[in-house]
Amino acid sequence: MFLTKFLTQRSLTPSYILFNISRALQYQTSTRKSTETYPKQNLKPKFDAINFEHTLKPYAEDLTLENQHEKLSNLILPLSNHSYDEQLQIKQDIIEQVFDQIGRAILWDKRVDSQVLKYVEFQQGKFCHVESIIPSPIIDHYRCKDDLSCGYGVDGQKTIGFYINPRNSKNFPNTLCIPPMHLKSMKSKHILTLKHFDQFLKQHPLSICENTNIFKKDQYWRSITLKSNEQNDLMMNVIVHPQSFSKNEIDQMKKDLLNYFIDGSGRECEINSIYFQTCAQNRCTSEENPFELIYGNEFIYEIYNEKKFRISPESLLHVNKKAAELVYTSILEHAQIDENTIVLDIGSAIGIYSILASSIAKKVYAIDPVTLCIEDGKFNAKLNGCRDNIEWICGSAEVNLHRILKKIADLHGDHSRIVAIVNLSRYSLSNRMITILRSLPSIQRILYVSSKSDGQIMHNFYELAAGERSKLKQIGAPFIPTSIYPIDSLPHTTDAETIVNCVRV
Repeated sequence: MFLTKFLTQRSLTPSYILFNISRALQYQTSTRKSTETYPKQNLKPKFDAINFEHTLKPYAEDLTLENQHEKLSNLILPLSNHSYDEQLQIKQDIIEQVFDQIGRAILWDKRVDSQVLKYVEFQQGKFCHVESIIPSPIIDHYRCKDDLSCGYGVDGQKTIGFYINPRNSKNFPNTLCIPPMHLKSMKSKHILTLKHFDQFLKQHPLSICENTNIFKKDQYWRSITLKSNEQNDLMMNVIVHPQSFSKNEIDQMKKDLLNYFIDGSGRECEINSIYFQTCAQNRCTSEENPFELIYGNEFIYEIYNEKKFRISPESLLHVNKKAAELVYTSILEHAQIDENTIVLDIGSAIGIYSILASSIAKKVYAIDPVTLCIEDGKFNAKLNGCRDNIEWICGSAEVNLHRILKKIADLHGDHSRIVAIVNLSRYSLSNRMITILRSLPSIQRILYVSSKSDGQIMHNFYELAAGERSKLKQIGAPFIPTSIYPIDSLPHTTDAETIVNCVRV
C-alpha cells in the first residue's frame, strides 16, 4: 500500500523540515541516478514547523520591557496561542510528514534491502504508520525540571532565565536573559523559586556569567536546575564558575545561598535539597566536579507507574510526569515482553524501563554513560524489590553492546528473543551500533523513544533498512519502522514524544 502510494504520487514533500531530513539521510547514502520511475507528488505539507518557529523567533534587538515575556513565550512555547485540539492536530501533521519522508527515503535508495521492498509491496504489515497522538493528561504547569541560566535582562539588571541571542552580534553584541515567570508550562513553585533567585542575584555583590558558552574573568553565578516531584518536593542545583577563588571564598558563596533561601526571605520556597557545583567548563559531570549537598535531603522521590524512584542531582528526569507514565506504559505494551524475553535498555537513566520490565522479562541489561544514573538505577531496583535479573552497565553503549550480545549468545543461545529499547535522548546510534544490533538474529524488535526528529536519528532508521550493498558489512536482516506512537509530553511546543516500533523483516 505504501509502495503503491509512493510510486503514484508526484514529488517529495517540499517542507523545510522534511527537506532537511532528506538531505541528512542522503548525505551518507547513494541515490538512484534516475528518478523518472518515481513520479513527482503535488501534496503540500499541512504544517511547516521550521518556518513557523522561524517567523516567531525573537532576537535581542527587538526586545523591550513590554514585549519580552511575549517574545520568550513565542520562542519556548510557540503553540501557546493555539487551542489544545489545534496543537494536537499540528503535531500529528508534523509527525506524519516526517515519517512519510522517512519511508520514501528508505524505498528511494538503491541500497534498500530486497526484504524491505517485498514486505512493503505485498503489504505484509504496517510501514511508517503513525497512530493518533495521545494527549497529555496535564496541559499547563507540567514541567518538573527546568534548566535556567544567569544573565542580564532587557533592563540591564542581573536575572535568571533563558537566553535570546542577537540577530547581528556585531551591531548588538549582547545576549539577553529573559525571566520565564509567565510561561504556561512552569510549575508555580518553580516560578516562586526563580523570583527569589532573581532577587538573590540582584542583591549579591558577585557578578554573573553573561553567557554559559563564553566565560570572562570575575563572573561567577552561572545557572540553576530545578527538579520537583508530584508532591512538590524541590531540589535546586546551583552551578558557579570558581574563577580563582579560594576554598574560603567558595564557602562564602554557599553561606550566602543558605542565608537567603533557608534563613532569609527565600525560605518561603520550601526547598528540600540544595546542591552546589563548581564548573569551569561548559558542562561538568559529577565524576569531574561532584555535586555538594549544602542543605536538606540527599534525594527526592517520585512515583512512576506505581513504582518509587529516587532522583539525584544528575538524574535524567522526564519533564512531564503524567505524560511520561503514558510513554512507559506504551513501551511495555508494544515491546511484547514475556518470560522468555531479554531486554536491552540502552540509555537506562534511573532505570524506569528496566525496573518495569524486570517483573516480566527473563533478563534485563541496563546501559547508561553516567555513573550516578547507574547508582540510582541499582538503588531503585532494590527499593522496588525487583528480581535479581537486571545487570547494570556504566559506559558507552557502543563499547559495551558487542560484549553484551556475545554474552547473551553464550548464556542463552542464538535463539533467545531480544527486545532493544533505545532512549535517543541518551544515545544516538552510530553505524557500528546498528551493525551490532543487526548482527544478532535474536533481536527481533527495536523500540526507539525520542522527542526530536533530527537528521542523525532519521539516518538511524535509514541504515537499519539498508541492504547488502551498504557500507556496513555482514549486517544481518534489516529492521523497518512499522508503527509510530506519538504522545504529547510537551504541550504548547511543536515537539512530542514518539515511540517508533522497528521490526526485523
